[in-house]
Amino acid sequence: MASQAEDIRKYAIENYVRPFLESNEATLSIRAGDVARSMILTNRLRAVCSALGGSKLQREAGLRLMERTGSRESTTTTFRYKRAALPAAPTETRAARHAPVRPPTRAAAGARPDAPPARGALLPPAADLCLVSCVKSKLSRPAPAKELYTSDLFRKERAVVEAESWPWFILSAQHGLVHPGTEIAPYEKTLNDMRAAERREWADRVMAALAPHLSGVTDVVFFASMRYQEFLDPQLRGRGVRVHAPMASMRIGERLAWLNAALHQA
Repeated sequence: MASQAEDIRKYAIENYVRPFLESNEATLSIRAGDVARSMILTNRLRAVCSALGGSKLQREAGLRLMERTGSRESTTTTFRYKRAALPAAPTETRAARHAPVRPPTRAAAGARPDAPPARGALLPPAADLCLVSCVKSKLSRPAPAKELYTSDLFRKERAVVEAESWPWFILSAQHGLVHPGTEIAPYEKTLNDMRAAERREWADRVMAALAPHLSGVTDVVFFASMRYQEFLDPQLRGRGVRVHAPMASMRIGERLAWLNAALHQA
């Protein structure tokens, strides 16, 4: 069972950090009273402040605490963060760049067939299709879907997809499956606000739209958060499609660093 501190960090990351990292804002401010009120943590301000000011949240979220203002442990205590510096993309040797790609050993292939590649691993050697989830940060006007989303994360994912020349679609909470060139208007809907039954219904609509494009597809790559992948993954596997989610276990900061490395190696 998760501890209260873990629950607070998870809530902060899902409701504050992720939207911030998908935006172009320079800093993020979180007020302890807002978190305590939203989580109904009566008389738990000490625990809230401890979690928000701790190094574990900064490490998990890819942030650095800049300042703490207000009373020590009150509803007005406010924490201001900035993005932590990302590690430099690894330098690939000439020999490694031209080394042949070898299939995994029988033992490795049989141990955990559904496990994503290790962090920092190269992209899957082949993919027939890539599915990229939408993000909160958008233009304020209608635009082709591939240009509507403006976060660093989405732009880097798009850059990797285009560098690999993969066919791709965008997973939109509002519109379902969207071709990158289709013009759509900005919206506020997200799967994070939907119940499981609603997300399952959304996935069924996406699969219905995706079905005509799956002929001959054997490998699909997800650049998507778990909410967008959870009910699509089993349906794709049920059709015999191999699913790759190379960033599935990574936090936002790690995803950006991994994408930087992938672009460096493209």
